[in-house]
Amino acid sequence: MPSSATTMPCRFQLYRHRDATGVSGTGVVAWGTVYPNGKVSLAWCGPRPSINVYESLADVTAIHGHDGHTQVVVYDELPHPAAIDPARLLSRFDARAV
Repeated sequence: MPSSATTMPCRFQLYRHRDATGVSGTGVVAWGTVYPNGKVSLAWCGPRPSINVYESLADVTAIHGHDGHTQVVVYDELPHPAAIDPARLLSRFDARAV
């Protein structure tokens, strides 16, 4: 996926409305970055924080979306907005954003 050298990464958070597994809790559970090449880094919050790398934001939501109980709240423009289901995506400026 070619991108401009001036394209900046996009910051986001994972906001969980309901904790289906009882592991990560609710609210902001992770902070992430989507890079211009589509790769994603995710830094988990909580008592045992860790950092993971994914191929795409679509992979993050497929793995950690918990059937729609987790939303992606973006702070910048996504390099590839079509890479995620719009129903799971909120802008920090969106009235529905937390």
